[in-house]
Amino acid sequence: MEEDTSGGSSLTGLWLRFFLLAVITGVAGYVVAESGVSISEQTGLSESVVGGLFTAVSTSLPELVTSVAAVQQGALTLAVGGILGGNSFDVMFVAFADIAYRGGSIDHALTQSQIFVLALAMLMSGVLLLGLLRRERRGIGNIGFES
Repeated sequence: MEEDTSGGSSLTGLWLRFFLLAVITGVAGYVVAESGVSISEQTGLSESVVGGLFTAVSTSLPELVTSVAAVQQGALTLAVGGILGGNSFDVMFVAFADIAYRGGSIDHALTQSQIFVLALAMLMSGVLLLGLLRRERRGIGNIGFES
């Protein structure tokens, strides 16, 4: 990679690294999904539990690391944008999953436990949006109510 005079990487090199790491993340996501199916089959846990807990936590870890790193570097808008952007893409993925599902609408295939997790996620996103609308300077433990 070329380096510019300020000691940083060139823009082209940064984009190449970004796309390489994005591909690695995509492959890792596929492996996580396959592992989740295997865990569900071998342990007898429902796919809802494995998907709602294990795969959700493992696929959210990159977002968590990115947000914490952004906060540590003082890029607070980047951290909040990453969180909201991740949620927005997750909602968009429901549409893609609906297109890929050949048994009709994916909404009709949801179980009661999946609907509960979906409603809980919608509630948490709503609380986060309320926190963005009504910002607190101080709160319990020096954090806002939305956290």
